[in-house]
Amino acid sequence: MSNIYPRYRRIVLPIGLWLFSLILVSVQSYQEKTRPSPFSRALAELTSYPERSYAYSAGGIKGVWNNYLYLAGVQQQNLELQKQIANLLIENQSLQEQALENQRLRALLEFKSSTNFLAVPAKIIGWDLSTYARTVKINAGFEQGIHKGQAVISSRGLVGQIIDEPGRLSGAHWAQVLLITDPTSRVSVLIERTRDRGILEGAGRERELLLKYIPPESKPQPGDVIVTSGLGGIFPAGLKVGVIEKIEQNVFSGSPQCWVRPSADFNRLEELLVLKGGNP
Repeated sequence: MSNIYPRYRRIVLPIGLWLFSLILVSVQSYQEKTRPSPFSRALAELTSYPERSYAYSAGGIKGVWNNYLYLAGVQQQNLELQKQIANLLIENQSLQEQALENQRLRALLEFKSSTNFLAVPAKIIGWDLSTYARTVKINAGFEQGIHKGQAVISSRGLVGQIIDEPGRLSGAHWAQVLLITDPTSRVSVLIERTRDRGILEGAGRERELLLKYIPPESKPQPGDVIVTSGLGGIFPAGLKVGVIEKIEQNVFSGSPQCWVRPSADFNRLEELLVLKGGNP
């Protein structure tokens, strides 16, 4: 240890003297002048650096924390607003559905009042639109006076008939409806303008029916209205069934046959009427 000072005396002594003189000058500058000297200001700046560094770091951490708390609050408010918007959209959609249902029911009731038949309103609760069948299930059955063979209509025209058979049973509070678009469906009809009779068959598609077996001399035209003839004891006469869209010649019988567009919209059926019989 005793050999260190002599060895670095040429360096330590000048530095020590310089620092001592710097402190003296700073003290004198405060005593002799009303304003701090550049030396004292530089010394104060040097000694305050650690304090400022701590203050800046503490302030930065506090600012980051406050920003985090603010953003967390904003995110929570955003989530609450999104929930409110979703609830309002659901409520609006429900009200729109109710309004549309009321419109359909009003149209159905107006149509019901214009007929001469007792009718039971029913709602579709099931569909069977497989390749080989076109049937729907309704929420009215034997307890409501519904039985096999009754005609089923919508406000726009004939839909089908009630069936009760193996695999397609009706019950006390539900019933199966064979649609006129089913390939096994047959309806006796006539062309309203010419009064020519024929048989309307289902083609297994919602937008097409095939009118066959009309007289060879018949002259149907596109736009002719097809109505039920009343023959067969199932469908009352005069129910609108569809409109002729296309006419072609049957190569086997030589008679014309027609492709008919149904009056009822089978892609949008929801409420129906089951015709029970004439008014008393």
